[in-house]
Amino acid sequence: MSKKANPAFIGIFVIGAIVLGVVAIMIFGSGQLFRKTESFILYFEDSINGLEVGAPVKFKGVRIGQVTKISIRFNQDDTSPHVPVVIEIDVDRLQNSLGVKDVDLSDPEIFRTQVELLGLRAQLQQASFVTGMLFVELDYYPDATSVYYVQQPDPETGQKEYLEIPTVATGFTEVIKKVSRMVDQISKIDFAAIGRKVNDILTKLDKGLGDIQFKKINDKAVSTLEELDALLADPQMKALAGNVNLTLEDARKLLDSVDGEIKPLVEQVNLTAAKARETLAEFEALATTANTMLEPDSTLRFELENALSEFASASRSIRILADYLERNPSALLTGKSD
Repeated sequence: MSKKANPAFIGIFVIGAIVLGVVAIMIFGSGQLFRKTESFILYFEDSINGLEVGAPVKFKGVRIGQVTKISIRFNQDDTSPHVPVVIEIDVDRLQNSLGVKDVDLSDPEIFRTQVELLGLRAQLQQASFVTGMLFVELDYYPDATSVYYVQQPDPETGQKEYLEIPTVATGFTEVIKKVSRMVDQISKIDFAAIGRKVNDILTKLDKGLGDIQFKKINDKAVSTLEELDALLADPQMKALAGNVNLTLEDARKLLDSVDGEIKPLVEQVNLTAAKARETLAEFEALATTANTMLEPDSTLRFELENALSEFASASRSIRILADYLERNPSALLTGKSD
């Protein structure tokens, strides 16, 4: 006689098979078994209100991972205001599916190059203005300031548990900080003192305006205008204006006449100056020729010097003869005695 099957054992077997099937579907269906993932830590100084575990992590707008853990503090200085967030990045998807072959963030050297040289940073972005949900955006900021790491190494091992990606503040947070500083500066303004000062100025201005005799000034201005109008209407003033016009007309005629006479004179002066320049040029040429003729080695100068020498000798002979005749007048009749 066969043994009857135990229903409890069969039920446990069926439930186990179902659990194993679900786990297999979850593992193989989502691809977790074959994915290469790497965890990183981020420290945000901004408020993370709206960021939840499972929120997307994107690289240039493309999802590459998710937020896996959010803490209050983790391996950081006691005075640090930052909030630690752990993210998980699908390195295999980043390299293969997205084609970023040279960005293996799991390699410490490549990671250091991406962060310290290329400016890889994380930033909180708003997924929806309606829900206020946040996600993490990774991108390059070449103009980012020097790298500041918040994570402290383990006191026992001296190693850091995660690779840390530095963060940058969101634009909305910067706007809030600027508005807060502006409000703080405005709050320091003593509006009461300013109001009192303005009130004192207005009081003094009102008193000063009250002391001004506007009616007297107005009457004086009207009287002055009437006197000016009467002066302009005076016949003598009109006659004077006519004489001035005649004088100006005569002056214009005189200037025209002088201009007509000056022009021929200027032309004559220009002609005379031209002739003077020509004469001067001829004189310079003559002087050059004379200078050439009277040079020490010239023939004319040699002959002129000989002629002058002979003329000097002749002059001496004549002077000697005259002296002799003056002493011996009879020599003209008797001749020179021996």
